[in-house]
Amino acid sequence: MATESEKTAPSNIPPEIIEIILSKLSSVKSLLRFKSVSKSWNSIISDPLFIQNHLQSSNNSSDNNLFVSSNTDGTDTGFPLVDFDVRKSDAGKISEENIPNGYNSILCECNGVLLLGSRVEYALWNPSIRCEMFLIYKYEFHEDYIVDYGICYDQITGDFKVVFIFPTKYAIYSCNNNSLTKKNLGTNYHTIDGTGSGLGIFVDGATYWILSDDTISTHLVYFDPRTDEIKRMQKPEQRQSDHDKFQLMNIASLRGRLCLYFYNKEERIAQIWMKEKGIDKWKEFITFHNFEAPYMLSRPICLVENKVVIQVEENLFVYYSTSTDKSTVKNKEFVHMYNFGGRRKLVPYRNSLYFPTGVRTKKIKAQQSWLRFT
Repeated sequence: MATESEKTAPSNIPPEIIEIILSKLSSVKSLLRFKSVSKSWNSIISDPLFIQNHLQSSNNSSDNNLFVSSNTDGTDTGFPLVDFDVRKSDAGKISEENIPNGYNSILCECNGVLLLGSRVEYALWNPSIRCEMFLIYKYEFHEDYIVDYGICYDQITGDFKVVFIFPTKYAIYSCNNNSLTKKNLGTNYHTIDGTGSGLGIFVDGATYWILSDDTISTHLVYFDPRTDEIKRMQKPEQRQSDHDKFQLMNIASLRGRLCLYFYNKEERIAQIWMKEKGIDKWKEFITFHNFEAPYMLSRPICLVENKVVIQVEENLFVYYSTSTDKSTVKNKEFVHMYNFGGRRKLVPYRNSLYFPTGVRTKKIKAQQSWLRFT
């Protein structure tokens, strides 16, 4: 039995070892509790570099396979939550999670922070740490309809920037400054299906969208937080002039890498290209033959071990092996998303300590349904 002096003796573990141990904990709820152990532990867990490393570790774990539906199913039961980790006994099982304060849609995600929308306002919400920040009212953007949304995290300034894209302009909401800046695009942009899809994906320091212009040309565009500008990025060289051949183009983030997805419905061929280091460098990741995807917004969802999960219909997700360029279906199953229709999407749901700081931030009392994932 330990003596009283042994129980109260301070730890001799070096701080750097404690930091490594804490960074391996996937439970944000545990980390929040450990902040009260000592001032040094609180300092470690609150450090921006620790928060960044913890999220990167989470991206390489099964937490990266959790997704939440962008909308409710029209009832008061909440937002469907999907787990694509086939290693678990309940892989693909759907539960329902309640978003606070009556918001009826999840618009996009960045570092575990969700942008919520309702008829009258927007808010940022991190379900892991149960914090919410109110943004601006929708009527401030009433001058035109919103084409798309995105959140970008500026690592240099530690600022979360919410981007609202209009046909000819865009607005940037800075959480650090609690301010709104409007800029001109110089191009008339639309989403591919003519509605705001909210497919802004934050990867490697920038937020990306697939948008079309008045000539029906499809472009990969991104928001650069260093300059607050929206720019175009070159597609893979082999895909620059074959828009008609590959009828569908979409984007995804697979384990923290930006990917472009092309689908030729007539030839039944799908390709995934992965962005490498550099502005316009791409590498072909995999090609799928004999591929069927009637769903107009078909796109890759995530990687599970050596399989890529692709949404091919409104409620059908197919697991393809990445071991060969002529992959065959290894496993597929229907995941019933209630009335999950083509206008909806799946948004990443990640355990994260990230959240903007500001006067509009407040803590939300946890509901029991959230506690399993915090």
